[in-house]
Amino acid sequence: MITLPEIKIDNPDIKEIGSGIYSLGLVIPFQPSMADTITLKGMLNYTLEVVQIKLEGSYETGEIKAVIGRLKKIFSKLNYNSHRKSVAIMIEGEEEKVIYLNYNGKPVVYFNDPFSLLDLVADSVGTPEFEILVLNHTGAELYEYFNNSLHKVFEQKEDSCIDPKNAQECLLQRISNIIKLVNKKNDKPVFIFSEKEQQTNKFCEFFPFREIVFKINNSSTKVEDMTSKMKTLAAKIISQWDYWQSRLVKGQITIAKRSNSLFSHLENVTKALKHSNDGLLLIDSFMKEEIHKTLLNETLFVATKKLTDEIEKFLARGNRIEITEGGLLENFGGIAFIKENHSKFQSYRVTGNFKEEDFMA
Repeated sequence: MITLPEIKIDNPDIKEIGSGIYSLGLVIPFQPSMADTITLKGMLNYTLEVVQIKLEGSYETGEIKAVIGRLKKIFSKLNYNSHRKSVAIMIEGEEEKVIYLNYNGKPVVYFNDPFSLLDLVADSVGTPEFEILVLNHTGAELYEYFNNSLHKVFEQKEDSCIDPKNAQECLLQRISNIIKLVNKKNDKPVFIFSEKEQQTNKFCEFFPFREIVFKINNSSTKVEDMTSKMKTLAAKIISQWDYWQSRLVKGQITIAKRSNSLFSHLENVTKALKHSNDGLLLIDSFMKEEIHKTLLNETLFVATKKLTDEIEKFLARGNRIEITEGGLLENFGGIAFIKENHSKFQSYRVTGNFKEEDFMA
């Protein structure tokens, strides 16, 4: 079910009524594969109401009706067979762009302000998504947190393994394979809750991407059942999400360096995107602001516009962008790209664009 939160508005002061509405940008949750048509249309109607309310008092009635009418026409043509999670709509003059995005984000609206799709995506911050692996003396349970709720993915008892002599190894290997399946892009951190340090270390021996695995403890003194315990752990992770997100990015970069799938610095990343490589794009929040500023600078506009154009195509193909904390990607020129290893464009690769000591996880 899609909730209707308060929409964030970047609404500059308008000095003169009737000065014209020359640009509009929206990001709207839109996931037809998970929500029924009535719910989706309710979200779209809600968006129209918010846009109208924000425009009233700043623009003439005729201009507002024209914008609302234009949005209604765009909404009527949205693809209800899409398997994406949200949609970005950009209007500038007579030009219109509709881009389906493969991430959950909160609604965002821009009016009459210079912006790019990168600005919209950066402000439509996605909700936390992660895995929690519980190891105990009888077996293991795997939970996944997404869409603001926790779901049990898998449960395995140690005594159900075929080889009783190697029951623990069998269990941990199976869990490792399942996590690789549900988190195949390594885009979610994996938290381990275990009473025994030895169990955690043993799991890391089986899991090839240990850089995104983190141990977490339940500090609650209350006696809790498993459901309550999982909710407590999830709440603890969410309360420190910025910290864990940075740890995840460091781990992802380390893994990418090991597999020669990391690109860094603006020129190399732009080249990689031009060759239609898919994967994860990481942009330092400081770099994001620099990109925004250069789009307003006629001298620097051309080079940066090439990047933002490629970012639009990248997102339209179903890829993801993460805006990292300022300074995290300083040694990579503020921008890094992790290419999917199974991309059909594997033949193209930039090498030698970073040093091993540039980044220490």
